[in-house]
Amino acid sequence: MKKTIIAGLLLGTSISQADIIRCNFTEPFVQSTYSMTKSTLTYQEALGEKKVIRNVSFQIKDAGIFELVGKHGKILQTLKLNKQGSDGMSDNVYPYEVKDTGFDMMANNGIGGCSSNYLKTESHDGK
Repeated sequence: MKKTIIAGLLLGTSISQADIIRCNFTEPFVQSTYSMTKSTLTYQEALGEKKVIRNVSFQIKDAGIFELVGKHGKILQTLKLNKQGSDGMSDNVYPYEVKDTGFDMMANNGIGGCSSNYLKTESHDGK
């Protein structure tokens, strides 16, 4: 019981500090940015096109599993805090693995990697 409470407190601390979550996807090259303070999910394509979805909520589904949900209840992204996220191209390891269902042209089955203000990407390219 004590371990569960402590884990919950630690998880809550890392969540409350994750003001911005950035996710990277390849083919096509897309970056999504979720702002907790603005409740927006922004998609930025490599060619400069931008799509902003407003009124997006951040929901805790289970320990280390989160969902970004649109105002009509559609799940836009499911994030897993498992330190196994990948953008599909680089050797970087992201703290979050993400499955995106909010962007129409997503390849790689919408799988990507995300980092936040406090949980950074680890570079494994020898640098």
